[in-house]
Amino acid sequence: SSVVVTGVPTKAYRLPSEWIQPNTTVVNVASFKNVSEEEILQIPGVTYIPMVGKVTVAMLERNLMRLFYNFHHPERQLEERKKRESDAALRPSPWYGNALQVYTAIAATAILAMSLARRK
Repeated sequence: SSVVVTGVPTKAYRLPSEWIQPNTTVVNVASFKNVSEEEILQIPGVTYIPMVGKVTVAMLERNLMRLFYNFHHPERQLEERKKRESDAALRPSPWYGNALQVYTAIAATAILAMSLARRK
């Protein structure tokens, strides 16, 4: 990966430096130093951001909560399902049914036409 974000909230965890490729950006958002800065900076092209502030962490948490609400919250999923159902009810069904029915009709017509052409 070209960007690695560490956020493990424990002192015991260390990001293995062999996992880091050249020209990678490593960001530590944890309150602990989970990266060996000396080892990481020896890898060519690595950009290391040692710690971010509390506001950055708060914004990351806020964005995580927004993502949950917008895409995974049960109430939001129910709203989306109701909206899809109402949209489907308002949309008229096409005259041909669906693509499989069209394909079957074309294939049956072609087979019938070929069999009639052989008889002549």
